[in-house]
Amino acid sequence: MPAVSENTVRASLERLAGDCLQCYQCGQCTAACPSGWDFDEGPRRVVRLVLAGDAAELMDNEDVWRCNECGNCTAACPMEVDTRAVMTTVRELQREHGGASCPERRAVDVAHRQLGRRARIDNIAFGAAMVSRGAVPRDLVGSAVQGATSARSLLARVRAQVVEMTGADRRWPQLTQEDGRPAGVAGPAGLTTDEQTEAQPFFAGCALPQDLEAYRLTHKVAADLGLALAEQASAGCCGHPARGTRPATYKADGAALTVCPACDAGLREVGQQTRPLWDALTEKARRDGASLAAAAPALVPYVGCLGERGAALTALADAAELAGVEVRRSYPSLHASCCGALGGMFRGQTTGTRRLLDFAAAAQAPIVTTCLLCRDNLRSGARLSRLPVSVYYWPEFFSAAKPAAPSPSPDPRKARPAGAASVAAGPVTAVATSAPVSKDDTHE
Repeated sequence: MPAVSENTVRASLERLAGDCLQCYQCGQCTAACPSGWDFDEGPRRVVRLVLAGDAAELMDNEDVWRCNECGNCTAACPMEVDTRAVMTTVRELQREHGGASCPERRAVDVAHRQLGRRARIDNIAFGAAMVSRGAVPRDLVGSAVQGATSARSLLARVRAQVVEMTGADRRWPQLTQEDGRPAGVAGPAGLTTDEQTEAQPFFAGCALPQDLEAYRLTHKVAADLGLALAEQASAGCCGHPARGTRPATYKADGAALTVCPACDAGLREVGQQTRPLWDALTEKARRDGASLAAAAPALVPYVGCLGERGAALTALADAAELAGVEVRRSYPSLHASCCGALGGMFRGQTTGTRRLLDFAAAAQAPIVTTCLLCRDNLRSGARLSRLPVSVYYWPEFFSAAKPAAPSPSPDPRKARPAGAASVAAGPVTAVATSAPVSKDDTHE
């Protein structure tokens, strides 16, 4: 490192150390970190290096690039050290003055460049750029599936543009669907304009529009529950993949509904209020006296590392209650550990995902997650572990229940036998279970 840069880094670290003087290295920050099991030098180690003024060691630290900025470390600190800000500051010093070279840093650099040229991250271009920089996917099958999914979405969008520009839908009506959208293009299927439909601003992010089926199901379950999702064509990215170097430009009146915890974090950084779509759908169903249908009689919840753990797990349990299915849970942090997407790319199984998949296999229940990226990474983990565990994205598992058909009027000519009891069949409400926590597990 040049002498000028070294002096600048040391001066920055001295200022940063002043904000960390009260740290007594209790380790609560690392214990609270969703990636704490897998960090080589977690947040406690980074703070200790800051206090020691070890610029050389800090500039080579790779864990600051694996930090997803969830803020759990700061919330857990009994001495009120803003550990999240410490990790961010060290990362910015590395960006300006050299520093470590790791796949997670390359992922941030690729995202930064992409968002300088286009509004959203393109999964195909992102993957190709990462491979060209030596980051070979850990799950080749999963990467191929995701690439094919993104390609289908791209082709559908191109086709929609061609249909719109050429007016081909007027000459060949079969190119459009019943609701007038170009065939094959996902959209707000089933939306109505009656007084029962509520329209709310919706931020789809980067990943969801590149999965046509997940996008369609998201709009469909919202429409079936009477909620119209109002998207902005120029919404762009939340900026989280670029770690804030390309901040979001999205603005909406009131809280925007989101389907990604990373989008929540990115939008809140620029002052935009957000609310998870799944919470809004569950609340509306309960308010309207509606119920949900589920793809299986039980589920293992997973809310990812960036979601607000307690609130997110409660929201999934509320949806399960509306669907009449059982929630099978272990200790809370297991359901909110890192899925393996450190730096926005699947780097392989984490300790948390291995334990979660083992728990789901033993519980004989699928995993349901509120994040599309988490779904794909958990599926990769299940594939690499060869475990028979299904992983669902929220709208793949939950849907609006169809209203029961009215029962036929009883035939008065058929008399009830004397003494016959009247039996009403009703739904069975399952009780959530909790697995015991191992005494040697210190992460909780």
